[in-house]
Amino acid sequence: MKKQAALISLSAVLGVLFAATLACSQAGEILTPAEATARAMPTAAPTASGEVVGTQFSLGDTVEFVSSGYLVPIYQKPGDRTAFSHAARGDTGTVIGSEMVGDVLWYHVDSVAGLGWVQNEYIAAVGGEGGGGKFQPGSTAYLTGKGYLINLVEAPGSLRMIAGQERGVEVTIVETSVYEGANWYLVDAPTGQGWVPEENLSMEKP
Repeated sequence: MKKQAALISLSAVLGVLFAATLACSQAGEILTPAEATARAMPTAAPTASGEVVGTQFSLGDTVEFVSSGYLVPIYQKPGDRTAFSHAARGDTGTVIGSEMVGDVLWYHVDSVAGLGWVQNEYIAAVGGEGGGGKFQPGSTAYLTGKGYLINLVEAPGSLRMIAGQERGVEVTIVETSVYEGANWYLVDAPTGQGWVPEENLSMEKP
């Protein structure tokens, strides 16, 4: 019985080798039995980190954690609501992936806080120029806030108001910057251009 089973197994292997050799012969290739065996064996699908096309940061980019507070929440999965770790504002990390969850862009980052996911608004290019906020130059947004008028100031973090614009008005993003860990935007509004913090901008009309 064992001898019969061994013969059946051997026949099956020889059949696979013959089929692979025949296929390659028809394609104009002559393979050794070892090569035919290698081609007949199933191969594992390659793995790669996911990446959203057209994002500000690419795989391998070094980024800086930014926040209005001292700590930046790090999540195990994009879209999680409970952080498993925290990075300090100003720490750096390496982008190893990205994913969209709803309308929020998440980045997979390797840092001293561990491997984890962080929302787009909490990372920026090292040096603080062109932060990884919700809006990019050329995009549109709506002014939002508690009051009727939103202050447009002369520079990120400045208290000097150069124009005022009604809440809910659509504006165009001209430039981005990071000031003390917070994202600021130069916007083109009907009353003129001025800087506003990210908290005064919305993707939807309020």
